[in-house]
Amino acid sequence: MARSPINNLKENEGIAALIFLILCTLLAFKISPGVGTSNLAPAVPHATAPWIFGPFQVLLLYLPPWLGALAVPALIIIGLAGVPWAAHYWGDKWGRRIFNVLFSLVLILLFWFMVKELWWTRL
Repeated sequence: MARSPINNLKENEGIAALIFLILCTLLAFKISPGVGTSNLAPAVPHATAPWIFGPFQVLLLYLPPWLGALAVPALIIIGLAGVPWAAHYWGDKWGRRIFNVLFSLVLILLFWFMVKELWWTRL
């Protein structure tokens, strides 16, 4: 049976994506960022982020950094990326359920951030 061009394209794109991620990781290990503070910078107890990063900021306030910045977002991204596979493997009903759960989690975090931000600014 002949290979379809779509499957060949998927494999090539997957390999290219993995190579790109490996190169980015190697560059991240090679180049050290110049992170530091200036003596003139005022001390800020709580930094604010743009609204799009609000859920991550809330996660970082209440969870350890490895969990709030790495594990939870990675699970959400992996889960959303796996929805088409789950829908194909388990059926459309389970794919919709997984998508609804992950999408609801993101919406809850966004709503929580907006409520917290309004509450903090009124105090």
